[in-house]
Amino acid sequence: MLRGRFCASVLFFIVLASLCTAAIAQDATLPARPAPGTEPTTVTAPPPNQQVKPLPQVPVPRTTVPSPISPSVPVGPPVLPPAEVPEKVGNYVDVYADLVHTTLELGQPVLTVATGNVTARFRDFVVTAARAQIDYKTNIAAFEGNVVFHIGIQEARGDRLEVDLNSLAWSFTSAKTTITPEFAQGYLNAPIFATAERVTGVRDRQLAIYNSTVTTCNLPNEHYDLSARSVVVYPNDKIVFRKASIFVAGNKIITIPRFVVPLREITRNPNTVPRIGETADEGYYLKYAYPYMGNRTQMGFLLLDLMSRKGIGHGIQHYYKAGNTGFGSIYLYRLEDRTLNQTTFNGRFNHTQQLGAINFNASSNFRSNSYFYAPQSQTIDNRLTFTRARPGASTSLILGQTLNDVITRSENLTGNLSHRQAFGPRAYLNANFDYTGFTTQDQTRARLVSQALYSKQEEKFDWNISAQKQTDLSDEAFVGQGQFGGIDKLPELAITTDTARLGNILPFGVPARMQLSYGRFAEVPSPEQDRVYFDINSLNNRYTLSNTWGGVAGAGFKQFVYGDNTAQYSINADAQLTKKLDPTSTFALTYRYQRPRGFTPFRFDFIGRYNIVNASLNIQENERFRLSLLTGYNFEQPQFPWQDSVLRFTIQPSPSFLLYTATGFDFNRWQWQTLINQIRIRAGDAFRLDLGTRFDPTSGKLATVRTVIDTPLGSKMRAQAIAGYNGLTGGFDYRGLMITRDLHCWEASLTYVDQGGFWENRGIYFNLRIKAFPLFQSFGMGNFGQALDTSVGQVY
Repeated sequence: MLRGRFCASVLFFIVLASLCTAAIAQDATLPARPAPGTEPTTVTAPPPNQQVKPLPQVPVPRTTVPSPISPSVPVGPPVLPPAEVPEKVGNYVDVYADLVHTTLELGQPVLTVATGNVTARFRDFVVTAARAQIDYKTNIAAFEGNVVFHIGIQEARGDRLEVDLNSLAWSFTSAKTTITPEFAQGYLNAPIFATAERVTGVRDRQLAIYNSTVTTCNLPNEHYDLSARSVVVYPNDKIVFRKASIFVAGNKIITIPRFVVPLREITRNPNTVPRIGETADEGYYLKYAYPYMGNRTQMGFLLLDLMSRKGIGHGIQHYYKAGNTGFGSIYLYRLEDRTLNQTTFNGRFNHTQQLGAINFNASSNFRSNSYFYAPQSQTIDNRLTFTRARPGASTSLILGQTLNDVITRSENLTGNLSHRQAFGPRAYLNANFDYTGFTTQDQTRARLVSQALYSKQEEKFDWNISAQKQTDLSDEAFVGQGQFGGIDKLPELAITTDTARLGNILPFGVPARMQLSYGRFAEVPSPEQDRVYFDINSLNNRYTLSNTWGGVAGAGFKQFVYGDNTAQYSINADAQLTKKLDPTSTFALTYRYQRPRGFTPFRFDFIGRYNIVNASLNIQENERFRLSLLTGYNFEQPQFPWQDSVLRFTIQPSPSFLLYTATGFDFNRWQWQTLINQIRIRAGDAFRLDLGTRFDPTSGKLATVRTVIDTPLGSKMRAQAIAGYNGLTGGFDYRGLMITRDLHCWEASLTYVDQGGFWENRGIYFNLRIKAFPLFQSFGMGNFGQALDTSVGQVY
């Protein structure tokens, strides 16, 4: 089976959003006129140590073809971002130049003209130019002649820049910029070189680019570039291209009348570039999302899926904004499924709105006969969320409804109201009400859990009072059945402190934490009764016995008294003796003891008992050899007292080779446990081999073998292979091979995949992508997104 996917790198368009901040004043307010008492009209060039020099030229493409490199690695020397401009204090623009002349009318400036090495500074942006003119009547500032606009760590260059001092609308002609990976913050592996005939914008709310050309190829004759008549960038939202053409080796490949890239929802709508492939369920397919709308507040796609097995699927995906405080999305999809002989329909709705101090969200999800979920089923999931946060307090209300019609019809209603109120820095109140209701055809089960907690910190101690009550709202016995059992606190008062706050009251200055509580409890369905709890637990103290011997010791005591005249107490102790064999090797004996006495009527007060001695040996003479040996003996289990003895060691004779082995021995049954081996071989960055095996001595078979190989094939090709063998089934769980060809700023890969399991994935893929963009790489990932590596578990 042959699967073809030509990925023209959607992220290529996404990163164009970075251009939007190349000429954006960060929420700046430029004064149209000087403040009273200031005379910027007479400012001349500052002293040399305070001057801001014109920035260096944008790095130009290299004049020679770079030497072959491994695929997926950007080419050429790193393009360093410009040095960040220190933020200027104040809310006024400083203009420096060789000559500054200002015309006054009635004592007020009407025109300022600056020539020769002009520098304008405001907060963290700098504009340098040969000439500048500020017209205070029109409130327009114009810069001409080798204009450099530098904001943060990004810069742009052009012939002329105009800024409206009132609205901060700006226009840049003949603009050039280099968008660096540092500025893109994870969206780039290599720089983007961009030019535009004109760039306009208003602060950071919108950016329009006209007659632009963009490429990541750093050769004089670029391998490819993208040209568009106009590109409108809505930061953190979307990019709208109009009449966009892709050129490869100077030849036009395709022109798209309109192209919309959803920046926030790109992972949920990957078909903005047509996808071609084949799956076992859908057969051969072609999927495309056509952008029918793209403006400041709306973005919509018409969905079309052509599948050889399933049939034709079509739908709509629409995103919108409601003013400045609301946004949402609508998704509808319909498919006449030929394999199920049913109509599949999926729908989603989501809306978020800020209503004063309250944030509101409503969502709904509908599925009918979905072959991804369950055929012959219908499911509706509705959610309403209200949240309000203010200093010292927060409140939330969440309501949910889920309707399922799978074999039988059921309804699940949920509601949660929570509030947190702070009373200064040392006290707070938490309140929570949680409702759960489940209805089937013949019965309804529901309950309400009410909780409250007040806590306050005093000088000598902390105290809190808490309560919890479960209310049965069912039409039959509900609370206490299965997963709905719980605990009622009616209420409980607790005090906690430590010896440091009480003035070291224990003998010999032993540090300890203490807690005392009294409350009335009911562990459903048991009756209510009182409970007194006291706990004192010393901190584990370290003791130095000699230069090589050390110790750790701690102990604790718990006492429970109940209203039915029963009681229990527990004593626990921990101790460790360590011997330092050399600076990196140790031997340790550890003892842990816990013994409860008495009786408790509550399951949540159950305390386990143990009496265990452990011995451990850790040897690390150097980085080339490490060994650890661990064993233990439990006096509370006379039938099987020995814990498994575990041996682990690592041998690394050189940085290019590592062997790790782990196994265990069961002294109780006198038999070996699982044997694990991991081998890693490296040859610099060129060759990598990882091998993991798991041997089962009981069956005498290799239970698991996993391997990863990454090796070059000549100077411009690379092979990567993965495999996972299952010794229990006698077959491969997965196999994969990817051959990649380096094409300078591009790379092409041919991938073979064979993965079994619930969802089978078998076939051949072809990918062509731009290396500068960190696209998600599916090779080495399982059908459910898990990493397919050489890990084979651990021995404990």
